[in-house]
Amino acid sequence: MADSQYPYPPDRFDDEADAVSFHGAHRAELPFWRENLLYIIIIGAAAVLLVVLLFFIGSMGGGSDDRADDPTTAAASESAAEEASEGEAEAEPSEEPAPEADKSTPLLVVNAGGQGGLAGTWRDTLEGDGWEDVSVATADNHQEEAVVFYRDEEDAETAQALAAEVGAGEARQSDEYNAAVTYVAVDMPGEGGGGDSEG
Repeated sequence: MADSQYPYPPDRFDDEADAVSFHGAHRAELPFWRENLLYIIIIGAAAVLLVVLLFFIGSMGGGSDDRADDPTTAAASESAAEEASEGEAEAEPSEEPAPEADKSTPLLVVNAGGQGGLAGTWRDTLEGDGWEDVSVATADNHQEEAVVFYRDEEDAETAQALAAEVGAGEARQSDEYNAAVTYVAVDMPGEGGGGDSEG
């Protein structure tokens, strides 16, 4: 179709021009991604940067958490150690106090060391320490180790107090002697008592 401003009447060339679908120079439209390539690059770079930043911040946060966990664990260990030491400190005083001795309990001192006057010397020493009823005897057989015996359970604390006083270790329950508490002595007082002569 001829241009309306064309001054000449249509001819056969104008008819051929109308038959052709394309007029003049023609360029195909650019695809969407090429038209917006710059924006796509910017958005992609921003997304990558965001991911990197999130990863970096996450790794820093994890490290700080680890550092925070360590002091907590150390503090927990210290508190546990303090509690354990306090428990030991509380347990020790319960073991330290010596048993109460009833010094009116009848006490027999047996000379089992083979030394003359051993039982009498111990009697004098114990009476000087406040024991009220001390008698003496001599063992049939020589012994190497001093020991304190008690007959009844009610005298166990008194026997243990005596054993601690004379150094005879742990008091033992026995029916071998008739006295409520019996001290089988093997050394003179001041020579280590019975306990130090072991072995």
